[in-house]
Amino acid sequence: MHSTSQVSSHLLAIPGVLASIFSLAIGMVALLTSLASFGRLAEYGYLISPGAGGILFIYLALAGMMGMAIYLEQENGARWLQISIALAGLLSLILFAYFREWAGCIFLIAITAAVYYSSRRMSSAPLLLFSGLVGFLIAQLAITTLPYGWKAWAISGVLFVLSGLIVLLNGYLALLPTVRGRGASFGGRLLYAIFFSLVAFGAIALLMQVPHDAGGRIADATAYGISPYSSPSEIPTGAVNAPEECGCNRSNSSASGTAASRDTGSWGDHREEIIKPEDVRTFPQGESILFQAQACDNEPCQYLWWSDRDGILASNQSFSRRGMTAGWHSVTLTVTDSTGRTIRDSIELGVAPPSACSDVSPLPRYYPVDTPCRDIWPNGTESCQEIEVCHPGLDFIVLDAVRCCNGTDSSPACSWARAHADGDNKRCRGLYIIRAFGPDAVYMQGYALFKACCSGYPECTRTSWPSLAGTASFREGFNQNVTNLSCRPEEWGVSAWRSDTDMIQNSAVLGLFPAHATVNILQTGVCVDYAAALTTALRKAGYSKTEAMVAASLGYDLPLLGDHPGHAYNLVKLPGEEGYHIVDTTGNGEGINLEGLPHYFWFVGNFMNQPVRIRVFDWWVGYCSKISSYGFNDLGSVKAPASAEICGCPG
Repeated sequence: MHSTSQVSSHLLAIPGVLASIFSLAIGMVALLTSLASFGRLAEYGYLISPGAGGILFIYLALAGMMGMAIYLEQENGARWLQISIALAGLLSLILFAYFREWAGCIFLIAITAAVYYSSRRMSSAPLLLFSGLVGFLIAQLAITTLPYGWKAWAISGVLFVLSGLIVLLNGYLALLPTVRGRGASFGGRLLYAIFFSLVAFGAIALLMQVPHDAGGRIADATAYGISPYSSPSEIPTGAVNAPEECGCNRSNSSASGTAASRDTGSWGDHREEIIKPEDVRTFPQGESILFQAQACDNEPCQYLWWSDRDGILASNQSFSRRGMTAGWHSVTLTVTDSTGRTIRDSIELGVAPPSACSDVSPLPRYYPVDTPCRDIWPNGTESCQEIEVCHPGLDFIVLDAVRCCNGTDSSPACSWARAHADGDNKRCRGLYIIRAFGPDAVYMQGYALFKACCSGYPECTRTSWPSLAGTASFREGFNQNVTNLSCRPEEWGVSAWRSDTDMIQNSAVLGLFPAHATVNILQTGVCVDYAAALTTALRKAGYSKTEAMVAASLGYDLPLLGDHPGHAYNLVKLPGEEGYHIVDTTGNGEGINLEGLPHYFWFVGNFMNQPVRIRVFDWWVGYCSKISSYGFNDLGSVKAPASAEICGCPG
C-alpha cells in the first residue's frame, strides 16, 4: 500500500514538475534573447525589462521545484533548493538594483517570501498557487520577446495552479469513487490523473485561443475617428513633452538644402503670410506660377519676393512668373509697412522637368522634382508603382503635413513634430509624416499577417498546425477591403494588384502593392509596405532622392520563430543633420529615435493559430550590422549610406 501511495503521489506531482520545466525554458529563452534590455525600461516604456522577466521566470521555476520537493517529502532536495534559491535571489537582487529594476526587486522579494512561508509551514500549496498566478502578471509586464505576453505563461501557470489545487485537496482525493476504501486501485488514481490532465490541457488551450484581432492598432486609431482621408485635426490634442535630444550629429547650420522656416512677425492681430503658391507645391518647368501675398493693414507696403535659386522675383503683392529654374526653391517674402516694420514668410517651391509625372491626369500638387516617374499604377514602371510619388490620391498626406507645420492644424503627431522641428518646415513635415505612419497610426494601422500567410512566410507558419501557408488568414480587425482579398500564393508584388474596386481580383501576397492601394485602400501592410508608403510621402513632401529611401536588414532572428528572411525600414536624412536616421514605422512602431536607433517596431506573429502582437527590439533586427548596401525609392536602386553615416551605428 505504501508503494502504491508513493506512486500515486509521484503521479500527481507530474503537473508541478512539468510547470517548472516550462517555466525554466521560458526564462532561459527570454533571458538569452533580451540581455541588452537590462536597465532600459524607460526607453521601452515597460515596468520590468524582458531580461529581468527571464530571471523571474527562472526563479519561479526554482520555487515550483521547491514546492514539489515539499509535497514529495524530499528533505535533501528541498534543502538544496533552499540554498539555490537563496543564492540566486541574492545575486538577482544585486543585479536588479544595479540596473534600477525596482519592480523586479519587488517581485523577487515576494517570491522569496512565498518560498520562506512554504518552507516554514512545510506546505507547498500556497507556493504553487502563488507561482502560477504571479507568473501571468510578470509575463504581461515583461514578456515581449516570446509568444506573447501572458499567453507565454499559460502552460506553466495552469500547471502550477493545478498542482497547488491537487496538494490543497490531497486529503479529499481519497473520498473520490474508485479511490477510497480497501479496493482502491492504481488504475483509479491513474484515471483521475488523466482527468485532471485533460482539464489542464483544456484550460491551456482556452487561454491560448483567447480571441485577438490581427489588426492590432485598428481599435486605437478608430477610437479617434481616423480614416486616411481625415484631417489630423480630428485627433484629440494631447500633451507633448519635448525631451532633450542630442540631435545625433546635428550640423551647426540651421538647415540643410532648401528647407524653409517661417519668420513671420505681426502687426496687432494681423499675421502676414504667402497665400499662393502653397508650401512645397511642385509645378512643371515653363508653367506660369501665381505668387500672391495678403495685403497689409498699414499701407503703403513694400513687397520683396526672393528665391535662393533665381534671386529677386518681383516687388508686387501679386504676380505671375514663368520659366523658373528647375529644382527646389526657398522663396522668401519680405513685407515692409508704412511704419517701417517688416514681416517675412518663406515657402519651398518645386519646379520639375516637364517629363515628371507627365502622363498623370490630373497632375498631383505635390511630387519630387528629381523623380524619373512619368506615370502611376497600372502603367508606370515597377518602382514608380511601388513608390507612387506621382499619385494625386496621396497628396492629402503632404497637405496634412503642411497644415501641421504652418500652425493651422494640430494633432498629437503634429504637436510632437513641431516641438522637434527647430522652426524648420521641411524637418517638421518629415517628422509629422513619420509620426503619423508610426505610433500615432493616422494613415496605416496594424501588421498584415495575412500577407505572410498567403506567401507562406515563417511568422505565419512555424507555430501553426495545420499549416496556414497559402491562406489569407488573420484578416479580422481590418477593413472590408482586406476581408475581400483573395490569395494566389504564386503571385508577388504589384502584379498581384489588379483592381482598386473589386478586391477579389487582388491577391494578398507579400511584395509591394501600389502605394495608393496600401495607404488608401488596405490601410495596413507588412514592414516593406510601411517603408514604401513612408518613402512615397516623404518624397512628395520635398525630400530628395538621397534623403529618403527604403532600406533592409538581410535576415534576423525571432525567438521560437527562428531565422526570418529580412526586415525593411527607412533611411531618412533630416534637415540640419549630417547623418541619416533609421526610421521604422512597421506596425505603428516607434518610428524615429532622434538620439539613435529606433528601439522597436510592432510585429504580429501566429502562435498556435492565434495572431499575437509582439514588440520586436532593436538588437534583434541588426539595423547596423545586417543592413543592405543598397536601398530603393522611385529612382530604383539607391546606394545606402555607410554605417558611419547612420545615427546610432558604430563609427
